Amino acid sequence: MGSNLDQDGAQPPRDVQQTIDSLRAQLLIYEQILDTLPDLILYKGPGSHIRYANRAFRDYYGMDKQQLQDVIDADFNQPDYTQQYIRDDAQVFQTGQTLVIECEPVTHHSGDVHLFATTKHAIRSHEGEIIGTVGISRDLSTTSESAAVRTNNEIRLQRIIDNVPGMVYQLLLNPDTTISFPFVSTGSRDLYAHEPEAIMHQANIVTEAMHPADRSRFQEGMLASAQSLTAWHWEGRIVINGHERWLQSASRPSKLDNGAILWDGVLLDITQQKQAEALLIRFDSILSATPDLVMIADAAGQIQYLNPAARHVIQSEPTTAAEPLTWQQLYRTAPDQAWISQTLQHAQTHGSWMGDYHLQTAQGSQLPLHYQVLCHYDYDQQPSFFSLIAHDIRDQQQADAERQRLHEEIIRTQQQALIDLSTPLIPIADTVVLMPLIGSVDTARAQRLMETLLEGVHTHKAQMAIVDVTGVPIMDTQVAGLLIRAATSVQLLGAQVIITGIRPELAQTLVTLGIDFRSIITQSSLQQGITYAIQSLK
Repeated sequence: MGSNLDQDGAQPPRDVQQTIDSLRAQLLIYEQILDTLPDLILYKGPGSHIRYANRAFRDYYGMDKQQLQDVIDADFNQPDYTQQYIRDDAQVFQTGQTLVIECEPVTHHSGDVHLFATTKHAIRSHEGEIIGTVGISRDLSTTSESAAVRTNNEIRLQRIIDNVPGMVYQLLLNPDTTISFPFVSTGSRDLYAHEPEAIMHQANIVTEAMHPADRSRFQEGMLASAQSLTAWHWEGRIVINGHERWLQSASRPSKLDNGAILWDGVLLDITQQKQAEALLIRFDSILSATPDLVMIADAAGQIQYLNPAARHVIQSEPTTAAEPLTWQQLYRTAPDQAWISQTLQHAQTHGSWMGDYHLQTAQGSQLPLHYQVLCHYDYDQQPSFFSLIAHDIRDQQQADAERQRLHEEIIRTQQQALIDLSTPLIPIADTVVLMPLIGSVDTARAQRLMETLLEGVHTHKAQMAIVDVTGVPIMDTQVAGLLIRAATSVQLLGAQVIITGIRPELAQTLVTLGIDFRSIITQSSLQQGITYAIQSLK
């Protein structure tokens, strides 16, 4: 028995050994079953130390059983992830409640991070004590839930693509140099008047719509991008239903395993942009051709544009980053700077200013200009920039001066004509002249009368000079005195003065004024005066 006892002490009884072997066989079966599952299964003891990991977990971590035994986590996993796993395990240990984690990141041994849905359960002993946790993690990228998420994302992405201006596309250049469109968005309806499926089925819809002059650049750009695998940018025209459009494409290529080149890109309608550019070119050509000075400056006063006429006058270029050109550099003196400041302020307040001022040229001379200054506002009605148009008014000033000279000359001529008409001298016989006066006679006219009378008597060698005042309504003392002096001066030339047509009221006025007419012959009417003069000469 002793030997039997010794033998029994070295080996378990046969029935116990059979039980152990049976349990080991069952455990092996369970492990094999767990190893066939795609989910990651991990059993942890206290302190989150790993006790068991199925094949899916070992393959995901790239570690065998020995490497995983009794570790907390792999070194390559991010520390933040590991700390969260530990907190989750502790919660299950403390509460005994199953913990469901809808989404958590787990690092693959390659460094990629996948999202998993994890459920953690408490493992209890026969006595009910929690001795560990088991976690079952399912890769969301392989689940039906993930497929649903992807479907929703694809729907969302398609909706976004459909709302992108223009057409989103994939262009494939096959090894045999043929092209096709694996994908075309619904923007094809607006650009090409075709459904996406039509273009994906017939790529020549796109190529044949191109303007003939732009097809070669399309081919050259595509081949260059395919060779260098660099981004491809293309602009060109298409003709749809007789209407021309400008398109702009931006795409990036990738090379496929079969050698084909696939571009992911977007095609935009830039017709309005091209029309605006063409309009700007026309405006620029007009501004370049005009002799007027055109300047544009931002709200800070830096010159952004000078047309050729302005550049010629000031001998300078617009603003550059290194040497900015400002209003203060164009208008250097204190009065000029005060003027430009006040002018811009007025334009900012009222929208515009118009008037004349000068500009100092590069040679230092003052160029007279007629200015029109406009303030342009942004969407918030804040000053954005100023435009200044200035017209050279030197020729206008010279023309104005010439017109003024001619005007003054005409006035002088008219005045002389009026003088001649206001003091006419009419020869009525060989030695008799007549000066009829009509209208009011002021001092200036009386002076001209005397000068004309003396010059006429001398020129015509007159012996008799008749001055008819029938048409003079009023005559003051000064005028009457000048008339008497004129008569006296005529007598000094050897001629006799006869005054005719003195009306009663005028005679009374002259007597009241004390005018002495004793040395002067008077007749009541012009007819009597002429008769008297002719008879006196016989």
